Amino acid sequence: MDEGIINVCQDLADRGIRVICAGLDNDFKGEPFSIMPQLLCLAEDVTKLTAICNVCGSNATRIQRIVNGIPASYDDPIIIVGASEAYEPRCRHCHEVRNKLKF
Repeated sequence: MDEGIINVCQDLADRGIRVICAGLDNDFKGEPFSIMPQLLCLAEDVTKLTAICNVCGSNATRIQRIVNGIPASYDDPIIIVGASEAYEPRCRHCHEVRNKLKF
């Protein structure tokens, strides 16, 4: 998303217009995605929806990128246009990112 949308949303809200935004808050690495953190900070009300984890059936709050049948590597680009990777919902415990440093 273009960062200009933040100003548009703020301007509309300041004029009393109800603004509804939707999007992913985390990327496949489990890290903040694009401008969503800024939009979430501006929001007066946030509803976070979950899916069902493809592995264990728990509430899924993460998105798993699968490339050639295995979880994507931390070093892979965040956005890939026209690629053939697949995505599936995962819970925090079943979400995997290859080559991610653990602290």
